[in-house]
Amino acid sequence: MILHDTIYEWDGKNRDGERPVAWSPGVYRIRIVDLTGDRPDLLHLKSRAVICCNQGKGTSIRNCIQHFAKKVSKRFDLDVSRVLWVEIDKNDHQVIQVANLTRVAIIGGNDLFSATWRPARPNELAFLSPFLIDFIDPAATEALTSQLLSKGGDHDRKSP
Repeated sequence: MILHDTIYEWDGKNRDGERPVAWSPGVYRIRIVDLTGDRPDLLHLKSRAVICCNQGKGTSIRNCIQHFAKKVSKRFDLDVSRVLWVEIDKNDHQVIQVANLTRVAIIGGNDLFSATWRPARPNELAFLSPFLIDFIDPAATEALTSQLLSKGGDHDRKSP
């Protein structure tokens, strides 16, 4: 089930006393998905997925996924370590990468993460495929992104 489908953007400035996602601006379309399906009573190691695609404006999250994940998690009330972080390459929508975030320390109440990227596994692609269709179809992606941006960005679209 889609929980949120929105445009997430940052300006690269420190306005709230916290480090921004990156020191340069960026714009991503993100879709937050509930992976528990019809079995919410079971404990899932990754109960949510955040599917991301750069909108071609600004920096990539490839080198700052830790900060991006913390900001998105705070904004949408997610547990960073229980989310499958997925990025669809903006130039080749068939390239789908997954970030592995590992908590390495807690300093002053702040979680610090190490990140590595890997190609999405076939089983991950299988259960994510219903949520990827309009991301990997450029015409559908462009139409939905325009619609989301025309609403002023950072608006959520929830599935029924």
